[in-house]
Amino acid sequence: MNDEYRQLHELLVHTSYIYFMYSKEERSRLNTLFWTSFGKYMGNRHRSVSNHKVKWVNYKTGVSHIYFRLYADHSNAVISIDIQHKDEGIRELFLEQFIQLKGVLHGKLGEEWQWQKEATTVSGQSICRICTTLSGKSVYIKSDWNDIFQFFEHRMVALDSFWEEFKDIFVHLSK
Repeated sequence: MNDEYRQLHELLVHTSYIYFMYSKEERSRLNTLFWTSFGKYMGNRHRSVSNHKVKWVNYKTGVSHIYFRLYADHSNAVISIDIQHKDEGIRELFLEQFIQLKGVLHGKLGEEWQWQKEATTVSGQSICRICTTLSGKSVYIKSDWNDIFQFFEHRMVALDSFWEEFKDIFVHLSK
């Protein structure tokens, strides 16, 4: 077994153990505490680029069917742009516009994200997703929270900056 595989295996065993050591109620309480703490963390540090107060955990894009999503569980944190229109053609139209702005988006983020033309929500809905993942961090380990907060913080602030500049294009497309 090589070192990289061994480290991954140990991480998976550890994070799975952490998940199962808590009851469903305890996991729910920790999840609520995590998201409340993150909302306060962001609210105390940042306003939108346009200087408005923002609910960073539930960011309002102002464009139907385009969402900025934050997700964290026992082993990963994910931030994504989800295009959730039921019409495949309209989803692809929005995605094509994001692709045209890909260089600008990655420039603001300071990194490249994964682009998924075909993804699925937990409820089975077909969507397009642009995302990045922080692996090996758990919402159930409080000492991981700062790493997850910083992971989300930098990217949400960058998304807000991007969206302030290009939102009107997507508003126009949605009409």
